[in-house]
Amino acid sequence: MQPTPWSVKDIRSDPVPSAALGQLAEFRVRLSRLNGYWGYLSAAAGSIVTLILLFRPWLTASGSDGKASVNAFGRMTATTSLLNIWSSSPPPAARITGAFAILAAAAIAVTVCTVVANLRHRTEVLSRVATIAPVIAAALVILTVLYMNSKSPELRAMLARTSDLGGQAGMVVSWAFGNGSLVIPGIRQISYDTAGLTPWALLASATSLASAVTALAQWIHDHPPTSIRLLSRIAIHRSGASEQLAPQRE
Repeated sequence: MQPTPWSVKDIRSDPVPSAALGQLAEFRVRLSRLNGYWGYLSAAAGSIVTLILLFRPWLTASGSDGKASVNAFGRMTATTSLLNIWSSSPPPAARITGAFAILAAAAIAVTVCTVVANLRHRTEVLSRVATIAPVIAAALVILTVLYMNSKSPELRAMLARTSDLGGQAGMVVSWAFGNGSLVIPGIRQISYDTAGLTPWALLASATSLASAVTALAQWIHDHPPTSIRLLSRIAIHRSGASEQLAPQRE
């Protein structure tokens, strides 16, 4: 058939799919691949936030001899006026290790790598690891918080003023140069700050727990209890049938 002027006009009037619609369709296809996987992705995102928070100050203290802060890995940052440099027995330095934080960082790395690998392959083993690793990381973060809180007296004692002759001389010199106050009983009131956890430590605990909960929720969603019961019933039924067929075969 020969095209008529009217048919040519209709063909020209048909809308041509734009590049934006094609990109939108491709984005929807990629987004559809993430269906049923948002729990693990949320766990990975929360784990990354927790890893960043591990490098923030978790424990702070201030005393007569300055201020100090420590992150989850045990790295200490302190400012001091060296009041006790002439003291015969200066306060001992706080011994804070980052063993729990290092293990938590390793668990977080396993979580992120497993979630990325499982996003591509979707295997049962990777799903289990992506569920267990955030739970282990959350437990290690909680242990880190408890450990750091137990070390707060040591960090506070490290900044205390000694009472021997060397410590008293340092106090007088500091007061003479305007860097401190002279402690005389009954003259003035002095406030002391104690060591304590920072909001970063509490926020890291919250994000790690949220990651563990979302991973567990995703696992429960993918493996509901009804399916587990059904599989157990099928296994029992098969074992019973095999026992009934065994005498017949003999």
